[in-house]
Amino acid sequence: MESMVALKEQDYDKYARKMKKYLKWELIILDDFLLHTITDERETKILFELLEKRYEQRKSTIVCSQRDTDNWKAMILNDEVSANSIMKRATKHYTIKINSR
Repeated sequence: MESMVALKEQDYDKYARKMKKYLKWELIILDDFLLHTITDERETKILFELLEKRYEQRKSTIVCSQRDTDNWKAMILNDEVSANSIMKRATKHYTIKINSR
């Protein structure tokens, strides 16, 4: 997300093209989802935008995380409303499958 924030600030047209490409793909995999804490509101907004638009367009998104889903919201600091919104987009109308050894 950091690179998307930088791109959005430096060259909005490039950012828009890249986001459009991410929205066009039938499947996108978000690996290591919320591995690190998000403290930047701009990153939170971009993540929400990506998940929301993919949901609206009925595109598949696979979310892989080393963290339990119960801990995801705590990884988005400073904005409980956005954290709740992202959690809804990442878990509503989705199948969550957890395999462990």
